Amino acid sequence: MKTSLIVNVYNRAAWLKVCLGAVLHQAVRPDEVIVADDGSAPDEAEAVKAFLASYPIANDYVGQEDRGFRAAAARNMGIRHSTGEYLVFLDCDIVLMPDALAHHLDRARPQHFLLGQAAQLDGATTQSLLADPPSSAPGVEALWEHADASHISDAETRFRRSRFLRRLHLTKRHKPQLISNHFSIYRSDIERVNGFDEKYQGWGLEDDDLGLRLYQSGMRVESVFRHARAVHLYHETHKPEAGAWVSQNREYFERKHIPTFCEKGLR
Repeated sequence: MKTSLIVNVYNRAAWLKVCLGAVLHQAVRPDEVIVADDGSAPDEAEAVKAFLASYPIANDYVGQEDRGFRAAAARNMGIRHSTGEYLVFLDCDIVLMPDALAHHLDRARPQHFLLGQAAQLDGATTQSLLADPPSSAPGVEALWEHADASHISDAETRFRRSRFLRRLHLTKRHKPQLISNHFSIYRSDIERVNGFDEKYQGWGLEDDDLGLRLYQSGMRVESVFRHARAVHLYHETHKPEAGAWVSQNREYFERKHIPTFCEKGLR
């Protein structure tokens, strides 16, 4: 099964180098890497392209104009340029442990999508990594010992509770919540709902919308929180255009009837 890794980036070339450097030390590598750039500054974009030029896994760089936070459009752009049957999505600040991708692929099933989590690295460890990324699988694995994974057990409990309540029709329509910085799905399943809804511009709710529409299409969700381990590189929280854009997204997301196949998506 051909696998595409789709990684979103925006003005974080150094973070992307650590993320993709760790992918080289996966027990099972993806067949291709697609970097979807949400409008990085020219110097950052050039740094990404220069890194990919010598990257030993087949890859492609696709970028869009900087018109604010448009993660939904960037991810769709990555899907369109990918060729894999199975898609794994990451943000550039997520570093997979060496067995993570293998766990995604072991658990992959049609009409199911898999949600991952990430332990948190502190600022000092992150800065050290940016200066000197790990050069071996044991070096990547060692990051887990430096990360705070204390929230993952609680996240797993909340996930299982939401999934149980979903079966009883007692939870919100988008729960368990999809967070697209670390998840995987068959191409045919995300195409069934027309991918991410590109009407979401500005920070927030494009992930919740995708999850909701996947559920409406009959999809089921599984957790790989404990198995597909990953760490999150530290950075200041960045929520661009947090005012009017989020209000607009909220109003759009809370409309009563949301079509399963979004109007402005992959096609």
